[in-house]
Amino acid sequence: MTGLIWKDLLVLRKQLKSYLIILALYLVMAALGLFPISVVSAVLEIVLLMLPLSAFSYDEMSHWDRYAAALPVGRRTMVAARYLFTLGVALLAAVVGLACSLLFSLFSGEPVGENLVAVVVCLGIGLFYADILLPLCYKLGPERARPWLYVVIFLPIVLILGAYYLGALDALDALPDPVLVALGILIPLLPLAGIWVSYRLSCSFLERKEL
Repeated sequence: MTGLIWKDLLVLRKQLKSYLIILALYLVMAALGLFPISVVSAVLEIVLLMLPLSAFSYDEMSHWDRYAAALPVGRRTMVAARYLFTLGVALLAAVVGLACSLLFSLFSGEPVGENLVAVVVCLGIGLFYADILLPLCYKLGPERARPWLYVVIFLPIVLILGAYYLGALDALDALPDPVLVALGILIPLLPLAGIWVSYRLSCSFLERKEL
């Protein structure tokens, strides 16, 4: 399994460098005050979670699944390796976002608590994307699943903005800050629990797929 994870890292290392350049540009814009550091955390989580989708595309182009199916690791191990890679990427994005938030809070005076909650919420959203998109990639293939990426990304944003402008989120303002922080920390636990269901679905799709 470790070899499968390293394979994804080696294949995507050049793309990862490009994403690091994008991150640096966003950090510069945040330092100039164009937007809060929480936006950087959100962009970082979404952009880095594009890596697993790219891994599916590279596998399809090189017919990797056919070769890997002949290996003694088994299809469930292939799926588990992809999920562990995705979780590693999500945690890496959260750690980098956490470090950036702490540095910006230290030098700019922004509230530390709000930035940390933003990082945790972004991690939860990233895991939610993974829960849905990984099974879709195994079921439909990376190219047919790609349009769903935009639906999964933008639909929650539209719903949250709609709830905000309709006043449905006003009740949150009445909650004490410790309660809001606790709710923010709990957000990643829901999609993290859904990882198991997502993994089982992906295993089922790959086991029934002809390679």
